[in-house]
Amino acid sequence: MRTIILALCVLTVLTAAGCGGDKAIDETGYSDVPLVDREGNKLDSADAERLYNSAREFLVDDRPDRALRLYAEIQARFPFSPYAAQSEMESVAAHYKAEQYDAAIAAADRFIKQRPRNAHIDYVYYLRGLSNYNRNNAGLLGADPDKRGTDFLRQAFNDFGLLIQNYPNSVYAKDAQLHMVDIRNRLAEFQIGVAEYYLRRRAYVAASRRAEDVVSRYQGTDSVPRALEIMEQSYANLNLPDLADDTRAILQVSYPNYVLHREEFYRQRAGEAPRYDLPDVSDAAAAGQPLDEQDAASDDDTPEETSDAG
Repeated sequence: MRTIILALCVLTVLTAAGCGGDKAIDETGYSDVPLVDREGNKLDSADAERLYNSAREFLVDDRPDRALRLYAEIQARFPFSPYAAQSEMESVAAHYKAEQYDAAIAAADRFIKQRPRNAHIDYVYYLRGLSNYNRNNAGLLGADPDKRGTDFLRQAFNDFGLLIQNYPNSVYAKDAQLHMVDIRNRLAEFQIGVAEYYLRRRAYVAASRRAEDVVSRYQGTDSVPRALEIMEQSYANLNLPDLADDTRAILQVSYPNYVLHREEFYRQRAGEAPRYDLPDVSDAAAAGQPLDEQDAASDDDTPEETSDAG
């Protein structure tokens, strides 16, 4: 019995030592693993240019973790060299490539605060937007990210909006605009999901209000015709026939293709193979319009347990 206990104690000590060795951090807080380039050559006495070139090679080679170590070394040893600012900026990109989105956003915020007039500041805004955009996608495997909340999407929308507003001629402006269109569509779909929930719960007032928000805030998205349907159904169940008739008329006049091709529209949205090409159901150009101040802030995304049925 003593032998077994002793063996377990030894194993615990060795495991702890092994864990400490994996961290490879000495008492000064710096890694004691030798700095090497892609070919394994030591970089302990390398100058800033060689460190930077090696970091860039790692970044291009899709090894951002190794690049980050070298970028940090440049900033620590050569803070006043021309490579320091470039290393700070590329650290944002390295964190993003490593899917370390929180770290990428923190690094971007530091860079924007400390170097607001950098010639490539538009790239940092772009990376911050991408990081927030992808941070909303990160989470439980197989879960719909937009059902967990939309705060990160709204932050990404604001990041891309700042890029377009302040640097309209940036090479990243077009892609930022496309992301903003996608974000508006996703925010509208999220609101429709909440409205559908209320509709199933027979909370018709709440369902109609959510649908009205979609119509007023997200003109140009594919969710608007479904919002009008929810409004019509809610008004009918609330014994408001005039409002229901007016809403149905608006739907039929404004979105005739949606009414005619509704089944195929939702088949394709669900990811099924298309039976035929759908005509446009909305004005795609309007989908890029900015969020208003109320929408830029986070809504109360949690449906309330209410019912309007008597």
